[in-house]
Amino acid sequence: MRRTAVLVALGALLLLFFVIALWPARVAVGWLVPGGASLAGVSGTVWDGSAARVRVGIMDVGALKWEARPLSFLTGSPTWRLEASRPDGFARATVKILGAQSVAVTDLDLGTTLDAVSAWINLAGTRGNVSARVDEAALEDGGLTSVAGRVVVDSLQPIGLRDVDLGAIQIDIPGGQSGPYVGTVTALSGPLRIDQGRVEVQPDGKFVVDGLVAAQPDAPDMIVQGLEFLGAADARGFRQFRHQGSL
Repeated sequence: MRRTAVLVALGALLLLFFVIALWPARVAVGWLVPGGASLAGVSGTVWDGSAARVRVGIMDVGALKWEARPLSFLTGSPTWRLEASRPDGFARATVKILGAQSVAVTDLDLGTTLDAVSAWINLAGTRGNVSARVDEAALEDGGLTSVAGRVVVDSLQPIGLRDVDLGAIQIDIPGGQSGPYVGTVTALSGPLRIDQGRVEVQPDGKFVVDGLVAAQPDAPDMIVQGLEFLGAADARGFRQFRHQGSL
């Protein structure tokens, strides 16, 4: 009798495993995808599948592929490796579900244009390219609980200065912070010099970028004249700048 009960239980577990493994992705979407997101052209299973088009709010993410880490389901933290692609860029990341309102993202690599992410960050018509390597980021109840990584923006062309390339600017946010998340801002190339560049991101997504900026000795006159609108320069020729927004 005991042996029979064990066999029945084992059979039930195997049946449950195969049901989940073959769970069509188009059905799972209604259960797993959070509000504000939509998927079209879904195929495959919840373990290994794809969607022809994904939208998150007003953001067009593009095509998406996913592959589950089966062993993660045994630990109660389902994990998928995601890869999104669109004509102007890509994004790859590992996403772990920690709870009903909690998710962690690691090993995020992204490369695209500023236009592509303008739905998330208002850059007032600024053009350029953006690449990112986010080592870790976690959200709980819609708020950031951790973030660490590097973002590089290059070929910057602010609105009104389409003939000027501001070069590349790098933002680094180290790990081990509990919020706000503070990092550095550095000019890698171009006509600008940045000193004491700083970024601060609040758990609710609001951010501030500030510091001191000056023109390189060989900077175009348009840049030199444009910086004058920031106010008086200090003894070294630097002026204060500040930009704030929300993710």
